[in-house]
Amino acid sequence: MAQIVKLTDKHAYQIADTFAQASARILDFRIAHSAALSDEEATELEKAEDRLDQAVVLFRGYGIQLQGAQAEEAASELRGAIDNARDTIATIHSVKQVISAGTALVDLTVAVLDRDAKGALAASRRISAAIKGDATDAA
Repeated sequence: MAQIVKLTDKHAYQIADTFAQASARILDFRIAHSAALSDEEATELEKAEDRLDQAVVLFRGYGIQLQGAQAEEAASELRGAIDNARDTIATIHSVKQVISAGTALVDLTVAVLDRDAKGALAASRRISAAIKGDATDAA
């Protein structure tokens, strides 16, 4: 039987709050750089905001559960990856890097919603790669 890890309601709420903050920072970036963004870049950023906002509602309402052999590891990396992305988005000036970080955060939400521990770990690593500006690992 696969390992199942359910994060506490408090932890799930904190993660949801961090996603909300990350979404707000992507919005701030999109507004501050609107003159320099292509329509495609602006759309990608807006999609990331919308998906993160949807995840906030789900995580607050239903909590977070991960399933799989790496569930415990994924749970321990989850909050740190989100915090790093949120904090970094506020300081990044590269459109490509913000889009990569935002997309990786969305991938993380999808993996968590699917209870996919392996996918959550992979997305956490893509967040780290995006933060470092390593496009090959973030893609």
